[in-house]
Amino acid sequence: MTTDTTTGADVGVVRTAFEAFGKGDMATFGATFHDDATWNHRNEDRFAGVHAGRDAILAFIGESGQLTDGTLRAAPQAILADGDGRVAVLVRLSGNRPDGRTLDSTQVLLFAVDGDRIRAVDQFIGEPSPVAAFWE
Repeated sequence: MTTDTTTGADVGVVRTAFEAFGKGDMATFGATFHDDATWNHRNEDRFAGVHAGRDAILAFIGESGQLTDGTLRAAPQAILADGDGRVAVLVRLSGNRPDGRTLDSTQVLLFAVDGDRIRAVDQFIGEPSPVAAFWE
């Protein structure tokens, strides 16, 4: 049974993660994940595959920020939840590399929320080739 309370709590956890990332507050961002959380970056680029554990997720996100000199932005366009811990987010991901490359990509992040923290993220890339070229 889906309840507004459960759905709201799940969305709240995900919103907290996005807000913390947007502010560069990596401590709060990291705290939204379980210690053994996973993030599956579904693209053939430098970040491909599963990042297992909070530390690996923070390293992946941190490297993304470094490569873009802090310009990486993840702007949620829509957030949908089912009340059973699954939260789908349509995201506009953008950023710039120091060499002039730019990223403006529509992506879908599927979060699995367990209690008050994120257990897993599946990241689906809208246009894989341009994203891969951006991260080369």
